[in-house]
Amino acid sequence: MRGRRAFLAAGLWAAAGLAAGAGRTAWAQAPAPADWKKEFEDVCGKTQDAMALPMEELRSLVSRCDRLRPQIEKLDESQRKVYSRRLQVCRDLYQFVIESREKG
Repeated sequence: MRGRRAFLAAGLWAAAGLAAGAGRTAWAQAPAPADWKKEFEDVCGKTQDAMALPMEELRSLVSRCDRLRPQIEKLDESQRKVYSRRLQVCRDLYQFVIESREKG
């Protein structure tokens, strides 16, 4: 649990642009083409916890889904169909949670 909190805090810190360097964070950069699957697994691996995630992380996940889409569109047809649909489902879930909290 402690490791998860630390990861979440680090992610929020990076997403807020507070990381050291020239103001660019790993979250702000699109993953390299070879890393698309790792990024996909990381982004879509949080769907079970979507209701418990903070709003900023949810927004970050939606943004990451949007940045990942062009890389998935470059895959061969069968992989593209499978991963595009799965990515859209993940994105839709995160967006739904955001909208439901904003209404509620």
